[in-house]
Amino acid sequence: MTIRGSSGDLRLVLVDFDDTLVDTAPRFQNARRALFDLLTAEGFDAGVVHRVHHDEVDREMVDRYGFGPLRLEPSFRETYLRLCALEGWDPDPAVVARCVAIARDVIGPPPCYDGAIEALARLAAHVDTAIYTQAGDPDYQFDCIRKSGVLDVVPADRIRICRRKTVDEYRATLAHFGVADPGAACMVGNSIRSDINPALTVGSRAILVEVEDPWIFDVVEPVSGSFARVRRFPEAVDLLVAPPESSLRPDTVGHRVSPPVSSPRPGVESA
Repeated sequence: MTIRGSSGDLRLVLVDFDDTLVDTAPRFQNARRALFDLLTAEGFDAGVVHRVHHDEVDREMVDRYGFGPLRLEPSFRETYLRLCALEGWDPDPAVVARCVAIARDVIGPPPCYDGAIEALARLAAHVDTAIYTQAGDPDYQFDCIRKSGVLDVVPADRIRICRRKTVDEYRATLAHFGVADPGAACMVGNSIRSDINPALTVGSRAILVEVEDPWIFDVVEPVSGSFARVRRFPEAVDLLVAPPESSLRPDTVGHRVSPPVSSPRPGVESA
């Protein structure tokens, strides 16, 4: 079944998982805050801690291990070790153990947002719907998807997990699901970098599900303003299943359809 959008029949909706259907960000936020509190209490400068972790170590670990909580253990450990090297201090094994423990607390399936699974079922009843997500460990990510209840709505063959969402990966995902015209697809997700920009670059439609505290990695400029903004996933579904004359109509593109969220504070991940 197809629904109408701003540029013809919409044949596929790709839905992100983390921080779109499930609430992943607070656990990452709390873990990083705990790590930074620990390291500043150990005598490191807060600004240096932030720079070393966000600008150096965590970016390296994303390249090495991919997205998701499983990289946090080596990332948190290496942040402490690198800070010690900068200061010329000998690492304390007890502090290393505390860094590791903080990181491990993030592991596990995140809770679903209220109404998200029900909205996903409503969407899937109207248009071909697939989950498109990224993770360093696809088996771990798939298990989280399974435990969230998504597979009760979207079958396993409509789940696509890549290591990193890029323009090329987005094109490959459209081809995987048999969509030749990018304009017949819509991406719904919470990340400008990973969800919105790749979709807009190839000519798809996009809906941003805004989060109050986006991860610093996701804080980038959109390639254009031709996308809609909502605060919750069910509101995105409202747009997508609206009557033809109103669904993603031009006067909603690039604008919020609900009150804006507060100004973002970088530092939280959407994996």
